Amino acid sequence: MTPRPSYRIDRAAWIMARAFTPHLLLAPLALPWTILSVIPGTLRRGLYLDPSRTGMVMLYRSNPVLDVLVLMPVMIGLFAGYFAGVPALLRLIVPAEWIVLAFGGVTTLFMIGLLFLLPRGGGSLFPWGPETPKGPRWEVAGLAQLPGTHLTGIQLALRVLDTVPPEGAVVVATANSEDLFRQYQVFGFTGGPKHRVYRVIT
Repeated sequence: MTPRPSYRIDRAAWIMARAFTPHLLLAPLALPWTILSVIPGTLRRGLYLDPSRTGMVMLYRSNPVLDVLVLMPVMIGLFAGYFAGVPALLRLIVPAEWIVLAFGGVTTLFMIGLLFLLPRGGGSLFPWGPETPKGPRWEVAGLAQLPGTHLTGIQLALRVLDTVPPEGAVVVATANSEDLFRQYQVFGFTGGPKHRVYRVIT
């Protein structure tokens, strides 16, 4: 069955938050950042969820400039809402003299959540490098599955790869861990520096 794009940003963001944080209690700290990370792929019809809704992947034609143009207005709106809304909420639950301290604490917690999503073990921030072949580039991002599930994300990604036009396209990704880096190579990707991988569609 050919996977169809999904617009369930909420579900995808939760899958990512649970997959990339070590404990259920820490997942909400990463959730604002995973929501931001799935918006570009979703708006470009590149978000996919598996039938069990426990695995996800994004695959879309790589265009960093377009991603920034899509994400910047969203980020500005969200940060404006955060800096206006969180202090207003804190005024309802903490004494006025503690507002600044409490706001700093909340912000620190969310920054800790961001750390869980950064590439691990010296991984690259960009999914391509000098080793990446020339050709139209399609980016795999956000490959994740809920803890306790078995390969739902990987199996979905393999099905989604069949939708890439076979015209010498190069699928690129950055593995978020050493284990995922090995799994990419098992499924036909070529490994490169800093956990980058690529696969030429033939």
